[in-house]
Amino acid sequence: MKNNLIEFIRTKDFRFVKNIGQGGTGKTVLLKDEIINEFFVCKKYSPFNELDKEKYFKNFLDEIRILHSLYHWNVVRVFNYYLYPELQTGYILMEFIKGIQIYDYIKTNPDRLNSIFVQTIEGFRYLEENNILHRDIRPDNILVSEDGVVKIIDFGFGKRIEFGDDYDKSITLNWRYSIPDEFNVKQYDFRTEVYFVGKLFEEIIRDYKLENFAYPKILGEMINTNYDKRVHSFFEVSRKILADSSDTIEFSYDEKQTYQSFAFGLEKVFSKMCNDAEYNSNLDTIIMDLDNIYRNSILEDLIQNPNKIASCFVKGEFFYNKDVEIYVETLKSFLNILKSVSLDKKKIILNNLWQRLDKIKRYTRNTDEDLPF
Repeated sequence: MKNNLIEFIRTKDFRFVKNIGQGGTGKTVLLKDEIINEFFVCKKYSPFNELDKEKYFKNFLDEIRILHSLYHWNVVRVFNYYLYPELQTGYILMEFIKGIQIYDYIKTNPDRLNSIFVQTIEGFRYLEENNILHRDIRPDNILVSEDGVVKIIDFGFGKRIEFGDDYDKSITLNWRYSIPDEFNVKQYDFRTEVYFVGKLFEEIIRDYKLENFAYPKILGEMINTNYDKRVHSFFEVSRKILADSSDTIEFSYDEKQTYQSFAFGLEKVFSKMCNDAEYNSNLDTIIMDLDNIYRNSILEDLIQNPNKIASCFVKGEFFYNKDVEIYVETLKSFLNILKSVSLDKKKIILNNLWQRLDKIKRYTRNTDEDLPF
């Protein structure tokens, strides 16, 4: 029957392998599922001070909610959780990452510095897209697997951003690095996280005297203590990295012509764009949505609703020009390139489209315009 409680009659058994660590709010162990021959990390909520058990239980629940909603190559995955509210404890079953923390990894793999930097930015950009602040950025919370994949872990202080939040907990943490100017006015946001990620890499590069770092200018913009002069977001850092990478990747004449034909039409669709509109950076979603538009237009010469193409690239409110013509064949050719080129080329194409859209006039939404009188 609908809404009936489903009871599982058998509990899941794991074999204890070893202790991993003990923190202020609990301990972490390594377990093995003998049936599927896989290892998992299990984090138990068990504060060192018994008096803190009730006080921080909500933080533990928040960590579960945050991690359970995330899925990104550079963010640790949560597979399951078990809660015992009456005892104010619980467990999180997470991905086991066979690797070491970022500081130690780069020490033995200095040639991987640039890849690790880009992956770290991508992981934090994904958190930013999902409005999640990590709030505890230090080497122990950024692991690198044996095959060189960055994994951001430990969201015990993580927080999903909502209007009116204060950031006192973020500011009172025992930070590893010098604090930015905004701490003086009790402000903590994604621009602050950009600063701390930048400081982490500055420390690694300085301590190991590394000279192969490809993005010193970008790093300098990340660690500016002046809030207003610092790069604004991980999205912006990611775009700067793509712009720097463009010089080393070649496009054929046909690829350029196809891109330019599509980009010219896309740019003309927009009349103006709301200030809070954001660019869609999910390439899989963009390709899927463009593919659907193409399939629904296959018997036409022109795309009937070019604003639908615009919506594939922009999340939010915008005004569009109704008389713009985008040929179905133009969309088809662009899609063929977008599907066939390397991931690096895909990202550069997307960034170049964003650069065109950066020129679109922006406006501030007036709520009175939505009223019928």
